[in-house]
Amino acid sequence: MRTVLYGFLGIIISLFVTSGCSVCCDEEEKLSFSKEKKEVHKLFLTEYLWSDQVATAVDYNQYTTPMQLVNGLRVNPPDKWSYALTQQEYEAMQNQETKGFGFFYNQNYEILNVIDGSPAQNKLQRGDRILKINDQNITYETLLSAKESGASTLFTLLRDGNSIDINLTAIDYGYTVTRSRIIEQNGKKIGYIQYDSFTESSSQELEAVFTTFKQNEINELVVDLRYNGGGLLYVASALLDNITNAYPSQRQLYLDWNDNYESNNADYRFESIDTQDGNELTMQKVYFLVTKDSASASEAVINALVPYLGSNNVITIGNNTHGKPVGMGGVTFKGSDNYYFLINFYVKNNDGITTSFDGIAPTCSVEDNPAYQLGDQNETMLATALYYIQNGNCPN
Repeated sequence: MRTVLYGFLGIIISLFVTSGCSVCCDEEEKLSFSKEKKEVHKLFLTEYLWSDQVATAVDYNQYTTPMQLVNGLRVNPPDKWSYALTQQEYEAMQNQETKGFGFFYNQNYEILNVIDGSPAQNKLQRGDRILKINDQNITYETLLSAKESGASTLFTLLRDGNSIDINLTAIDYGYTVTRSRIIEQNGKKIGYIQYDSFTESSSQELEAVFTTFKQNEINELVVDLRYNGGGLLYVASALLDNITNAYPSQRQLYLDWNDNYESNNADYRFESIDTQDGNELTMQKVYFLVTKDSASASEAVINALVPYLGSNNVITIGNNTHGKPVGMGGVTFKGSDNYYFLINFYVKNNDGITTSFDGIAPTCSVEDNPAYQLGDQNETMLATALYYIQNGNCPN
């Protein structure tokens, strides 16, 4: 079965899906990995965006895992995204299910974000710094070991200058990826949405948020994509629909495949007038909070709005985004338990422009500061957006 995907990066892996099919062998046959390696190599030589740079002669024996195979065949640079995972891993991500404690952290082991629905919710908070795991100094290895053990884990944290102990157990859990609020400032209603992944299940979350924004007649919109590494493209299209209904049936995005597969080129368009459901906004300016972890579908949404709103009305606040202007086609073969996602196409806006491999530069350069909770008006990136809304420029 073939699945066309776009968007992979970051702490939560996320993809977008359209449909299609591909077969390689008899349905009853269990595909051997040696055969699978040859089939994957064929994909690299034909459908892969940089197929003309892939080696035609390959020693398959050097690759013992799907990810080793992909790493060995992909053209890097620029491709640092093609990957493989199991069917179980893929399905779990699409259903917003995972196993762990449920938080993101930086290189100093400061908590940046706590996932709603996770064991860490209501126990850890943004700004906490992990000092020890089960009385051992924190390292990536001790954290990973605690996650995989499934046992109760003692976290020693630094919070507000004080050392505290909290017990957590890594478990399987389902999660949500949106949070929102309405901020009133100088007579304006500002809709703020934190959105962490363009997953299939998040569509309903988005619809609920924008229904609330519509009912409250917000004047401005801030979309927090700072930890959003990408996702399902039809969900990205739905987000664009909710941001503005002023361009019915016009093209949002264009997928530009390699020369061998031009027949796969595809458009994503704004909803037609007769399919709009009434909760769409008509924003003329949008503020996006972004970091290097904002990638793929996040960058595509920002880029898609520029031809319609104008670059001066698509305001980015934070750091350069990740820089992933390409998408991937995923294939699984009958008899295989693996999915292979290879870069196949550029993602362009209605003007035929992609984002840069260096990312989207911020309108206002601001560091992500975990001293305040996300959505707090004093948090540096949101505070900068609120300042821009009030003054029409970045703070000095």
